[in-house]
Amino acid sequence: MASHLVLLGLGGLSLELLDPLIHNGWLPNLEFLMGRGVVGSLSSDLPPYAATEWTTLLTGEGPGTTGFLEGSRKTPGSYFPEVASLRALARRSPRSLLARNSHETVLVGVPIPPAPGPRPPEEAVQLLRWQGGRFSVHSLPRPSDPEEGEKLPGSGEEDSGSFVERATRRMVALSVSMARVLRESGPRVVAIHFSGLDRILSRYHRDVVSALLGRSGRGLEDPLRQFFRAFDDAVGTALDLTKKPGSLVVLASAHGFSPVRRALNLNAFLLAEGHLGLRPEAGGESVLREVAAPVLRSMKIERTRVKRLLSRSRLKEVVDRTGALLSSEIGLFDWGRTRAFALSRTGITLNVRGVESKGTVNPGPEERELGERIRRSLLDLVDPVTGKRPVREVMWREELFEGPGLPELPHLIVRDFEPDFSLEDWRNVSPGVAIFSDPLPRTGTPRSPGFYCFSGRPLPEALRLPRPLTLVELSGMILSALGTSPLPLSGEIPQGS
Repeated sequence: MASHLVLLGLGGLSLELLDPLIHNGWLPNLEFLMGRGVVGSLSSDLPPYAATEWTTLLTGEGPGTTGFLEGSRKTPGSYFPEVASLRALARRSPRSLLARNSHETVLVGVPIPPAPGPRPPEEAVQLLRWQGGRFSVHSLPRPSDPEEGEKLPGSGEEDSGSFVERATRRMVALSVSMARVLRESGPRVVAIHFSGLDRILSRYHRDVVSALLGRSGRGLEDPLRQFFRAFDDAVGTALDLTKKPGSLVVLASAHGFSPVRRALNLNAFLLAEGHLGLRPEAGGESVLREVAAPVLRSMKIERTRVKRLLSRSRLKEVVDRTGALLSSEIGLFDWGRTRAFALSRTGITLNVRGVESKGTVNPGPEERELGERIRRSLLDLVDPVTGKRPVREVMWREELFEGPGLPELPHLIVRDFEPDFSLEDWRNVSPGVAIFSDPLPRTGTPRSPGFYCFSGRPLPEALRLPRPLTLVELSGMILSALGTSPLPLSGEIPQGS
């Protein structure tokens, strides 16, 4: 039984990329950890995105139970997607790291908010504990915040050198948060997400590979080396823990990256096929979506919270209409003319009567026929630039998953596609959007498998033989290593300050 456990989420790193990174001396601390542990391949049947992976790691359950495919879900009767939260996940599956009676759990940078709302900042620290038979989440102060007005990596246009530099600074801030948690508090479990890895490898996968091969590129070799040094220094804070008997460090990456050449937009495909309807913009609506909506979201003004405060149905309708206007995600969707739509990168939902508030597709045979037609069209879709068919496999949700969350999943899920293609963000939809595009500024696309590593002294006997694992299996092995059983949840989950 592990007395202390640190889970490092290294999404984006694969064994294929780790070999040259370690060989070139970029990751000495990570090399040391892996050299004294058990390493194996970690695969996932889920879409390879961070929120997807953490949802499964925290619950030990797949989307069929939780209802969340890519860290969000579309509840029946509402077209607004709900982001996975600790509150919702604990209600769905009181397992793994979410419900432990004998210890506190601290999440550092994990992209799951306590309650429905915006995802927490990269260095956010959340304390999970049981109090009086109730599961609570408390946000702890961060050691540092971005300077006022600082543009974060990934927000808008900036040159590559500045992008990497800012990502490095955020990695250092994450390292400080991690070190403080391990040093000053006594949690039995600490889970840490290195979000900068995903961002850097998505945008600069080609540059990282070129630098490791000794090829001259865009002059990013030194900045990228500094970023990985900051990352490795953060990993090094967990080294002392492995020297203590009974302590365990788990490294987990459910996906790596591969080079990307082209991007496919599912909503653009549905629009071209006549299954998705968009309404014409009235004057000023684009300003509301592009300017007002981001400001309101940054102020954490949420449509659902406002709606709960209003008792009159007519006022609720006003909030709904305003929410649609201010939503940059679905503001243009004309639900009365929409038969199918995507609210995730990989999933397509059918607009079924009796399930959705403005459904247009009759349940039963018509629903099935439409889904099969979309599935066949996707499989036959050809990129005019490459001449390739990007989509390899499309499956119905019930073919992939089972459980109480099944009705909240998209009807169709793109399971596999060509290696040099990626799926475009579903929010990028407008009357003129192209089905295929160049994925600039990205040069990499997430791909399974990743890897796992159990490192500690002594290593539990059950972890000594490496073999391929899934995310659900990995979560179960962590639970077993802790030697505790899940607890039944009761009541609401209060959010502390």
